[in-house]
Amino acid sequence: MARNPVFEALNRLLHPRPMKPSFSTRDREFLDQFRDIVAHQQSNPDFTTEDAAASLGMSRMHLNRKLRVLTGQSTHDYILGKRLEDACALLSQPLPIAFIATSVGFKSSSHFAKAFREKFGVTPSEYRAKAPLAREPTDGKRRPKR
Repeated sequence: MARNPVFEALNRLLHPRPMKPSFSTRDREFLDQFRDIVAHQQSNPDFTTEDAAASLGMSRMHLNRKLRVLTGQSTHDYILGKRLEDACALLSQPLPIAFIATSVGFKSSSHFAKAFREKFGVTPSEYRAKAPLAREPTDGKRRPKR
């Protein structure tokens, strides 16, 4: 069956294939510096795109343009995604969800739950129920139940 070129073009626009990035050394250094800043400020709920840009010595718009070219994401989306990824790792531990929300930089549990559901399609509680919880550190010995 012959392929429709219009359909193929539309399909490429709607479902772009990620290209393997070929970053220059300067771009890698920039991304490493940006990631370090985000990691250092992650638990700060007041950390903004403007703060990240100021830390890098550039304007907010320049940071957004550069980051979008390198990662395909805006600065805000990158920071939000990093916070949510780290929250996933914490949800495997028996910690209160409100504590996890604040530790990854959300001001409220409701905002955290909404952002989590938008990204992953489930609430943090539902995600936790499906993910195995981390247990006490194991040294190969079973702990007696009390």
